[in-house]
Amino acid sequence: MTQHWHAYTYTGRAYSDGQVRKGEAPANFPPFLVEDWLRRSPQHIETTFTSIDDAVNWLEKALAQYPTLEPEHFPDAERLQYARERLGQEVGRDVVWGWYTPSREYVARALIACPRPKRHKYADDSPPPCPSRP
Repeated sequence: MTQHWHAYTYTGRAYSDGQVRKGEAPANFPPFLVEDWLRRSPQHIETTFTSIDDAVNWLEKALAQYPTLEPEHFPDAERLQYARERLGQEVGRDVVWGWYTPSREYVARALIACPRPKRHKYADDSPPPCPSRP
């Protein structure tokens, strides 16, 4: 299977860890573990990318649509360069971002690598299988 990235989104209010654990956050709120994005219903996948350029362009559009609260702390150009480098490093690299907008909205964008390598050589747990779109 060719390396690809499933794109996930959340835009709305933020929830505390306690609220998430109690099930008070919506189903598309970011999970605690990155690979848990892939355990969600395939309907939560916004799109899938096989090209790093296309994936980074998607992130760039999100930053343009939802500007960060304090862009001077991590300028968009640096963020995007980091994402491009991260996705190109090796198989199985993710980019998971969360930020607040000036209107205090919480925005999360995730590019989750698929298929996933096994986390630990001797671990019994397997990575989640590739979700398929409905």
